[in-house]
Amino acid sequence: MRISFYCTECLARLDAPPANGGTEGAAACPAGHPPVAFHHTAAVAAGTGVDRCSRCEGAAFFVQKDFDQRLGCAILAAGALAALLLARFLGGVFFVPVLLVFTVADLVLARRVPPVVICYRCDTEYRGVPGAAARHRPYDPHVAERYADVKTVRRMAGGGDHSRR
Repeated sequence: MRISFYCTECLARLDAPPANGGTEGAAACPAGHPPVAFHHTAAVAAGTGVDRCSRCEGAAFFVQKDFDQRLGCAILAAGALAALLLARFLGGVFFVPVLLVFTVADLVLARRVPPVVICYRCDTEYRGVPGAAARHRPYDPHVAERYADVKTVRRMAGGGDHSRR
C-alpha cells in the first residue's frame, strides 16, 4: 500500500515511507516545511485495509479511480471535437460512431485504472488497498460538506492542522 499526504503549508504531495512493521513516522516536505507526522493503524501497517486515517485519524473515506480528471476531460473534449469535425467534413453519419469509439475507449480505460481511497478530512491518499471499491463508497458531497470548513481553514491559514477529532 502506498500512502500520500499533502503539506499543510505548500500543498506539496508527500509520500509516506513504507510501514515495514512500524506504525509511526513523518514525511518530509521538499520545500523545507515541518514534516507531516503520521500514525498507521494495524490494518494500514499490514496493508490489509484502511480503517482510520494515518494522518488525521478520521474514519470517513471515499473511493475513486486513480486517474487525472483533467486528462479525462481533455479526452472527452477530443472525442467531441473529432465527432463534430468528421460529421462536418465527411457527413453526419460519422458523428455517432466516433462518439461510440471514444465511449468504448473510455470504458476500457476506466476498467484498467485502479481505485484510490481518499480521506474526506485531510485528502490523504491510499493506493493499492485490497478490496477498496467494496469497502468504501464513492465520493458523497453531503459527507464532504461536513469537512469543507476544516479543509478551507487549513488551506487558507497555510499551516497547522485545524481538523476536528
